[in-house]
Amino acid sequence: MKNKILSILVLLSISLLFSSCEKEFLETDSSNLTDQAVFADSELADAFIRGLYTSIRIADKEPGHNGGDTPAGFGRGFHWAMWNSVSDECIYSNDDATYLVQRGQLSPSNYGFMSTVWGRSYRNIREVNIALQQIDSESSPFDEETKKGLSAELHFIRAFRYFELLRGFGKTSIVGDEVFQLDSDFSPLYDRKEIPEVVDYISNELELAIADLPEENGARATKGAAMALKSRVLLYAASPLYTGGTDDTSKWQMAADAATDVMNLSKYSLVTNLDSDPVENFRKYFVTQTMTSEDIFMRFYVPSSSSGGRAIPIERMNGPNGSGGWGGNGPMQNFVDDFEMSNGLPIDDVASGYDDQNPYADRDSRFYATVVYNSMTFRDRPYESFLPGGLDSPDGNEPWNTSKTGYLMRKFMREDIDLNSWDDMGTTPWRYFRYAEILLNFAEAQNEVSGPTSDVYDAINTIRERAGMPLLSGLTKEQMRERIWNERRVELAFEEHRYFDVRRWMIAEDVENRPARGVTITKENDGSFTYDYSRIALDGKSFDQKHYWFPIPLEDITASGGALEQNPGY
Repeated sequence: MKNKILSILVLLSISLLFSSCEKEFLETDSSNLTDQAVFADSELADAFIRGLYTSIRIADKEPGHNGGDTPAGFGRGFHWAMWNSVSDECIYSNDDATYLVQRGQLSPSNYGFMSTVWGRSYRNIREVNIALQQIDSESSPFDEETKKGLSAELHFIRAFRYFELLRGFGKTSIVGDEVFQLDSDFSPLYDRKEIPEVVDYISNELELAIADLPEENGARATKGAAMALKSRVLLYAASPLYTGGTDDTSKWQMAADAATDVMNLSKYSLVTNLDSDPVENFRKYFVTQTMTSEDIFMRFYVPSSSSGGRAIPIERMNGPNGSGGWGGNGPMQNFVDDFEMSNGLPIDDVASGYDDQNPYADRDSRFYATVVYNSMTFRDRPYESFLPGGLDSPDGNEPWNTSKTGYLMRKFMREDIDLNSWDDMGTTPWRYFRYAEILLNFAEAQNEVSGPTSDVYDAINTIRERAGMPLLSGLTKEQMRERIWNERRVELAFEEHRYFDVRRWMIAEDVENRPARGVTITKENDGSFTYDYSRIALDGKSFDQKHYWFPIPLEDITASGGALEQNPGY
């Protein structure tokens, strides 16, 4: 039977994020657009493929619900509650089913925004399979060279979706090129393959993509993007969670080699030219709205007044309540404490010089570009989280929008936008892959293979040098591992890594069971501040071994008649 292309007008509007189309699609009755009709028209077919970089809204509180923000892409990106607020990085001010994740109350019937990963991924994979079938059909309007490029792009998208399934669920069903119909045999959907087979499948998909993707492709997939995804996939595949806790040097070597391949392109480098001050250089990088030397693959947004192509209004969402913001994704004290002092020592080292009553002095430069803290000038005034009377405290405006922790997220936030200027907010690009991650991937994998060789030091110290931090030296393999883990924590903060990092390292049973701490700051009569770190910003934080993987959604288990195997413990 013919497949109707559902929501084709939505897909076409999404495509405006990537490039403009001259054809007036609204003159076409979407109910009459079969797969064959769409893929017989080069502009419609190309628009459909561009639309596969995003997905429809599946659940409440996902982007696309108010007409101004655009649907989800890969991962979560700039949404209301972000991935950082289901990890030990942040607490989301308005819950939105993040607290149940933090408290270990996940169930197959509800685990917040993460519960859409299964359905969204397989829906997108099916759409990719439709496109792969149709662009190779006799009626396809594309020449052979164009077909190769589009097919490579589709293999990249399919690999990305399978990776999202792998990192969330572990064992994953592989459907190949099948386009399931109502009368199809669905048993392949219930056959969850072991992790090594899934990794091999994703790697093969990426090899197909790498072979034919161009080096430059606007906001669409490139050779470098596919290589960067392969680097991430193989790093996960070598990690303890994915190997059953065994240390497989050959897998670590494959991960190191994949990162090396990206490095050897000699195409990417860390951004160092935005400001001579390391704080401002780092801050400005994340609000820069054009591709830089560090960017490998990113998603662009435009003001909602242009074409409805913005992200959520992230500045208002994460702004201070004293300025009309909503407190958003508030960094935990747990996270703040992991920024080193400027001398390179952790704050619990007696030689570090850390003073818990002057806690924000002389810290890693990335701290100042990542976190908003009491008395810091943010936007156009000092941030006031102190009590009593702080403008941004529970004593201030709209106390229900106060940060739960006393801190705000600074990374990604443009500070030149009025928080009432709705059309201008949410235009910061989301960076899926950047070169700093590749260096960290290499350092981690190569350290596991050979210990801290000069190449490992070069990779990690290139990142630290940009931050103005002391270079590492003289470490054992175990010490270097700890420093790399912490370097990922601070360098890649809020970029959707931490939740999965602590799981793949199998340290979540430690770090995710620590109390979710904030800070209480009291302003004394003489104007000085007293800091109390006993504040529990969210009670009941809990992690159990079963939480290393998501549960399969109950509705999918039920639809399979019980044939689909649930993850252990749920």
